[in-house]
Amino acid sequence: MITILFVFVAACLISLVLTPVVRQLALRFDLTDAPSARKMHSRKIPRIGGIALFSSFFLPFLFLLVFRSGSPAAQNLFADKNILCFVAGAGLIFLLGLLDDIRELSFWFKILGQLLVVLIVYSCGVRITAVTTPFGADVSIGFLSLPLTVFWFLLVINAINLIDGLDGLAAGICLFVSLSMLFVCLVNGRLASALAFAALAGALIGFLHYNFHPASIFMGDSGSYFLGYCLAALSIEGTIKGQVATAMLIPVIALGVPLMDTLWAPIRRFINGQGMFQPDNKHIHHRLVKLGFTHRRAVLTLYVLTVLLGIASILLVHAQNATSALILFVLGIGLIGLLRYLSDSRLFNIHNIASWARDLTDETGISIQRRLFLQHQRRIASASDPEMLWEAVCISLEMLEFDYAEFHFIEQQAAVTTGCSRRRFSWGAGEKDKVSPGPKESLLRIELPIHNLLTDKVEVSNFGTLLLMKDMHHAVTEPYLLKRVEQLRRSMVAALEKIGKIRGELAQ
Repeated sequence: MITILFVFVAACLISLVLTPVVRQLALRFDLTDAPSARKMHSRKIPRIGGIALFSSFFLPFLFLLVFRSGSPAAQNLFADKNILCFVAGAGLIFLLGLLDDIRELSFWFKILGQLLVVLIVYSCGVRITAVTTPFGADVSIGFLSLPLTVFWFLLVINAINLIDGLDGLAAGICLFVSLSMLFVCLVNGRLASALAFAALAGALIGFLHYNFHPASIFMGDSGSYFLGYCLAALSIEGTIKGQVATAMLIPVIALGVPLMDTLWAPIRRFINGQGMFQPDNKHIHHRLVKLGFTHRRAVLTLYVLTVLLGIASILLVHAQNATSALILFVLGIGLIGLLRYLSDSRLFNIHNIASWARDLTDETGISIQRRLFLQHQRRIASASDPEMLWEAVCISLEMLEFDYAEFHFIEQQAAVTTGCSRRRFSWGAGEKDKVSPGPKESLLRIELPIHNLLTDKVEVSNFGTLLLMKDMHHAVTEPYLLKRVEQLRRSMVAALEKIGKIRGELAQ
């Protein structure tokens, strides 16, 4: 315990002393973060604070390495075969982030760099091999170990990076998560990981003195990548390998705020018609500010939420099965409520969700209306002459609740001399030959050319014009009416081309 306390205090003091030095270095070489539409600050701020975090984390362990003979905990730490792998991965991910802070790397270069680091530490043995369920059953994941480990590292690293949008937010969240995980590691007897979390918490407390609003230095990608990597790797070493119920869920719940924001971001962008990995200013912290929260209050609100999630993760360590289920149920309800509150109400509501679900079932052909309509289109495709085709078309029009239709058919002559004849087909619903009288504004009139619209064909087959009419005054429009009409037009063109081809072959 004395060693853990020493590492914590040493990391804190080093961070307090080193961070101003790094800040002056950044100002001297203009390694600053300029204001923009996506960012909340209005002046240039040094952005290489990750150097201070990285150094403050590792320097206490260099002291322990020199004087390890007097500390059993230090001896156990440096006897761990994964320690060199962890250090190598931390150094590489830190350098990747620092390079991004200096040169602003492309998105895919950063992802590939992160993936390479994860594969290195995975090959050294830092991996997820089993998942413990909330009810105590250990499940071996076998060949899924690699993808799950990669997903976990990339998720946590980028979650910390994305949540770093307000002064002190990412550092504060990582601090409370580190303290929660420190307690869990101590309970599990994972002293090596406890030492690392203590160093991380100490470095973050010292850094927060300069990073809290109004910040005089940012951690940058070097800091957020390093913190995300440490939390991901140490949670694997500290809890997932321990035989504790809900072990996998402990770091997930403790990191609930940044993980939820990261997982929701691509879904939100997809719904908004944006690129799924395109940066925006609609993260949780941005949303709180737009709701009227001050900068400081938004950060403190997310701090409180992180503390509550950390307490919930700690409770899971000692909870029985029924209690675990209750905690998870409450957290799930809270997650749904928070997403509803923080999301754009115009998008995340029952009406739009139902609309998206209806569109999906129609596109996939699951809905009964789509399946019935496709059956009618197959009947059109099987027609052997224009009369049978029109009969099948009329059935489709009746399903779509049209009132009147005319097809001015141009029949190509299969003869030596070129020429064509014109025929007129008509149909009226309910044995009517015209649309029932009503306000002119309520009349839907669609006139479609029945010809092949493909531009790669030398000759375009023209089969005439289809006129459709519907009195909207007394009828409700079918949700996908225009889409169905276009499908009907294509079916008619395909069927008439087939009929013309058959007649041409018979004429020869």
